[in-house]
Amino acid sequence: MTAQKALRLQGQGAPRDMTVFPADDDLLGMSLFSQVTLALERGIPRPATFVFFEERMDRFSMSGLADLSARARNRIIAGMAGQDDVECVAMLGAFRFRGKGPLNGQWVASVFLEWPDNRWWTAWQPIGPKRGLVGDGPQVRNALDGSPRPGGVGGWFALSRRAGLKLRVHRKSTPVH
Repeated sequence: MTAQKALRLQGQGAPRDMTVFPADDDLLGMSLFSQVTLALERGIPRPATFVFFEERMDRFSMSGLADLSARARNRIIAGMAGQDDVECVAMLGAFRFRGKGPLNGQWVASVFLEWPDNRWWTAWQPIGPKRGLVGDGPQVRNALDGSPRPGGVGGWFALSRRAGLKLRVHRKSTPVH
C-alpha cells in the first residue's frame, strides 16, 4: 500500500457574470483569451484552471502543481471536471510552445476549453520579447471544425468518468453581520 500526500489547491469561487463569461463556445473562449492578454501587462500569466457552472465559476491556480507529473496534473483537472453540474473547464495562461519549428520553446498566450461531450476550443498566440502578442491574432481551432485536439491537454471529462474522479471543494462561508 502506498501512502498519498494530501494536496491543497488554492482557488476562489465567484458568481458567473454571463456578460464576461458567456455560454457560447467562441465568445467564452475569446473572452478568456482577452483575460490572458490583459494579464500580460503585469507579467507572464501563470497557468490557471477555470471551472464553469451555470451560475458560478471557480478559479484554481496551477502554478503550485509544477512539480507534479503531467499525468498527476491531468488527474487533478479531471477531478475538477468530475464535479456535479460542470458546464466546461478551461486551462489558460502563458505556456512554452512544444512542437516542431521556430516556435518550439517560445512563450505563447493560450486558452483551452473542454465540455463534458468532449467538445473543445483552443486559441494561442506567440508572446514577443516585450510581453506583447506577435501576429495579427490568435490561432483558433475547435473540435467542431474537424481539427485534431492539441496534444497534452484535454480529455479531462472522459478521464473523470473512466476513473471516477470528483474534486471535493470545501467552501468557506462568508459571515453575515
